Amino acid sequence: MFPFEHLFGAWLVGLIIQRLAKINISRLGWGLLLLGGLLPDVDYLFGFIFGENFHRLFTHSLVFVLVSFFVIYVILKMFDLEKESMYLPIGVLVHIFLDLLIYPGVLLFWPLGTWFWFFGFANEVFIYSSANSVLSVKPSLVLIDVVIGLIWLSYLYFKGKINFS
Repeated sequence: MFPFEHLFGAWLVGLIIQRLAKINISRLGWGLLLLGGLLPDVDYLFGFIFGENFHRLFTHSLVFVLVSFFVIYVILKMFDLEKESMYLPIGVLVHIFLDLLIYPGVLLFWPLGTWFWFFGFANEVFIYSSANSVLSVKPSLVLIDVVIGLIWLSYLYFKGKINFS
């Protein structure tokens, strides 16, 4: 999926959390939720730097959800904001769930080698040929997606829904 779909999914889950739990997510919480919605795709950056494909491996696993929670919890605890630490892993889980809808899915229980996707197990291991594969296939769609995402984030920021400071 493209970044905007992950942002939209995290935003939608945030709205559901607010409605069901009858709470207002803080600006920091929204920022962490949306960051978590994008964070697993940081593996594209690693792939670009190291020239290897890491997409949908560690950063798309339940291990990464736990690691991201503990890291953000320790950081936010220093500022007495540890209650906000739950939003980052929720965003990561939303990202992983959305990627489960696209074949071949993800290595959900990394480092175990079974690829899970919404419709079962991937029969064959399919790994993108390079970290740049998405950009080489549809560069104009990726650019449009990024622009739409930036416009949407700007709208949320100026409406006071999220705060990056």
